[in-house]
Amino acid sequence: MDRFQEMQVFIRIAERGSFTRAADDLQIPRATVTNLMKRMEERLGTRLLEFPPGDGKSIADQACLACHATDMVRQQRLTEKQWAAEVTKMAVWGADIPQDKREELVAYLVNNFGPGAPKYEPVLTRPVGR
Repeated sequence: MDRFQEMQVFIRIAERGSFTRAADDLQIPRATVTNLMKRMEERLGTRLLEFPPGDGKSIADQACLACHATDMVRQQRLTEKQWAAEVTKMAVWGADIPQDKREELVAYLVNNFGPGAPKYEPVLTRPVGR
């Protein structure tokens, strides 16, 4: 996989709004799309797709994006009870989620990625200085 394919995948994600739909369109595994995006972000030194702004975003960035692409979280559409269980599970598995921040994180996740949340469109960013 080369830089051209990374860029092709990035553009398809932006067009389709989903890692899964991009993978389907390009006929490659979803895991390959995720890995290409992570590698591209590491190479560029910036996140290319971000969570929406709001209280709890910094915790979500720290806790969720250490292991998952934004698309993984966005597609869940879980209830408050389900997000609370997911946050607890991730903390047990080693995610850096301080106990006193879990309620704020769950509220952020429900507000942005709960069953009634509006459709989320990815935010495209550019590396600093480019």
